[in-house]
Amino acid sequence: MDVRSKLLCLCVAGYLLLLAGWPKFTAAESPQPRAIDESRVRAAGIRKLTSKRLTLYTDMPSAAVVDELPEIFDQAVPQWCAYFGVDESKLADWHHTACLMQDKMRFEASGLLPPSLPPFLNGYTVRHESWVNNQTTDKGQIVTISDYYRRHLLLHEGTHAFMINVLVGIGPPWYAEGMAELLGTHRWRDGRLQLDYFPARPAEVSKLGRIELVETDVANHRGRTLAEVLAYDAHAHLKVEPYAWSWAATAFLDNHPRYRDRFHEVWRFAAERNFNKRFAEKFADDGAQLAEEFQVFASDITYGYDFSRTAIDFTPGKPLPSSHARVVVDADRGWQNSGLMLEAGTTYHLAAAGRYQVAKEPRIWWSEPGGISIRYFHGKPLGVLLGAVRLDHPANGDSPLASPIVVGLGATIHPEKSGTLYLRTNVPSGEFKSAAGSLTVEISRD
Repeated sequence: MDVRSKLLCLCVAGYLLLLAGWPKFTAAESPQPRAIDESRVRAAGIRKLTSKRLTLYTDMPSAAVVDELPEIFDQAVPQWCAYFGVDESKLADWHHTACLMQDKMRFEASGLLPPSLPPFLNGYTVRHESWVNNQTTDKGQIVTISDYYRRHLLLHEGTHAFMINVLVGIGPPWYAEGMAELLGTHRWRDGRLQLDYFPARPAEVSKLGRIELVETDVANHRGRTLAEVLAYDAHAHLKVEPYAWSWAATAFLDNHPRYRDRFHEVWRFAAERNFNKRFAEKFADDGAQLAEEFQVFASDITYGYDFSRTAIDFTPGKPLPSSHARVVVDADRGWQNSGLMLEAGTTYHLAAAGRYQVAKEPRIWWSEPGGISIRYFHGKPLGVLLGAVRLDHPANGDSPLASPIVVGLGATIHPEKSGTLYLRTNVPSGEFKSAAGSLTVEISRD
């Protein structure tokens, strides 16, 4: 076995041990934190920063972006409690220890980095302790992480620690890593921390790259279904892409108006071996729709994604009341159910008209159904009218809403199978607040 294979086996073995061991311990039964030789720590050139909830050891020089980390951790604790419905007063004595490492050899020499830990790329947590690297590998090069990503990693590992010690369970890999990503994605502004934050623009989450990874996978036909994400095993998260997809799944479930209340209850199963089974039971009545909406979300993901305006109405359409019908399509919403069923073997003609706003900076951008060709989104002109015929019960799991046709000013549709007609403008959901107005679509049949 070569060195790389041995390292991989160590990583997998260590992660499997953690997954097997974490749910077995309660906070009271957990071993006490390790004794730390402070003189060795100081001799190794490592500083100690302390707050109410965190002791942070680091070899990084004093700087505001480093020295504020314990305060950020302290602000995270009540938000973790609120998210999981935990009474913070019961955690009066809970305290965590973390190491932020620039030079691992210093931490090995001080005893802060135990030799028994398996290799890890960015971060690692075991009950009372976490370790975060201040460097990562990017395209084969070792680089220093951004100030944002440093905070993200500490909060990611802190979420693990909270779930291990307070919830006494972390769930399967997709949920464990997805929740750590969800509650690690944050906004830090004017000394105030906001967890569970869906980023509005790339600059807010420097070098995080989760949205970009999902976009790239979808563009290269490597998109993951929800079932594939839920099936991640301990091997999966040795690569960065599963972190992105696990975050995407939890962010979708956490924000979607139809699913979020049920999702906020599933943490109660985190210590159970049959977590995924219990999760499936929660969504049994609309599991197929959930899977389809996640596929549509992944295919359309963007910064500032608007979950309310993209929620899909799955009500089956009805045949045209006569040979002609008119539908209004709003420019500032996602897929809109026309209420019309297009019947198999029938030819339909769509004619669109109207003028609507698709952006307002630096000035208002007006569009007609043919779109604006000076800017493209998903390879199609901004604002162009899109359409899809969705079967009421898709057979193969592939949603036509994830691969629409261009209607533009007009199109002819001859569906092979009967289905409901959906329409939308090609505007990123993160920019719906800058869009306004509507268009009309005349639908006739031969």
